[in-house]
Amino acid sequence: MFQSETSRHRAFSIKNNRRKMMSMKKKLNTSALVTADSPKGQRATETFRAQYNKAGLNDESAQILNEHPGFAEYLAKGISRFSAKAPDYGLAQSILGVDFISPEEVSKTRTSIIYTDEQITALAESLPSEDVLKWCKDNGYAVMPAPPTAMSTLDVREVQSAHFYLKTGGWYADQKFARENKTSFGWLLIKKTPVLNSTNKNWNEQNKLLSAIEKVPNITEMCWFITTYFEVRGIRLFASIYVRTSSLDSGGHRVGVGDFDAEGLYVSFWLDGYRHDSIGLSAARKQ
Repeated sequence: MFQSETSRHRAFSIKNNRRKMMSMKKKLNTSALVTADSPKGQRATETFRAQYNKAGLNDESAQILNEHPGFAEYLAKGISRFSAKAPDYGLAQSILGVDFISPEEVSKTRTSIIYTDEQITALAESLPSEDVLKWCKDNGYAVMPAPPTAMSTLDVREVQSAHFYLKTGGWYADQKFARENKTSFGWLLIKKTPVLNSTNKNWNEQNKLLSAIEKVPNITEMCWFITTYFEVRGIRLFASIYVRTSSLDSGGHRVGVGDFDAEGLYVSFWLDGYRHDSIGLSAARKQ
């Protein structure tokens, strides 16, 4: 009798452990691997087929494509990029509305600008806090990502020269600031209008209007901010006014930007002591 109960108990334990193992496997394998032969995979390959047929390749160009060592890598990166779940920017969007621009929106409108998966993750993890976002809302700031790599003013102009009054060359083409004052990767928090009451004041007077958590952005940051906001939202900021930036030209003049009309964005300069009712001060929030 004792042996029979012991055997029965062991059999029950073995069976119970098997059930637990099967249950764990089911939990771990929550979704089957999708391949090119799966229904969803077949849909993706049909998309590739349609685009390939639309390309109108001849025998030579098709062979070049087939033999290009970077083609498979390009496809792999595209699959990785476009299959990843986009970060949740719901909070930022609910607070700032159109004044929050995500990296995905930048890449969609500025197709030459591509953020890597690592950069998308880094931006999502470094998104300003709720308190900072609310401060931006209350103070007329917009929030958007800087370019994925450091850019100069000339680099930003090259992205879409139609947005600049001087499409090529110009007075600042050989200026040091236009090549060396660059953007830094991360979020840009920039005021959409000149600092309040900053017109008709010189540089020193304007700077006294900034709060302790504000600073003056450089010319490239402002050019990126203004032209990207227009690309994504279709709205011209600083359409009839200029703002000074922190950048200086070779003669020691303060570089400014503005008057963003249909002819394009103007980049200009003035002495720090100059006052005018159409020249205000730009502002960015320190991070």
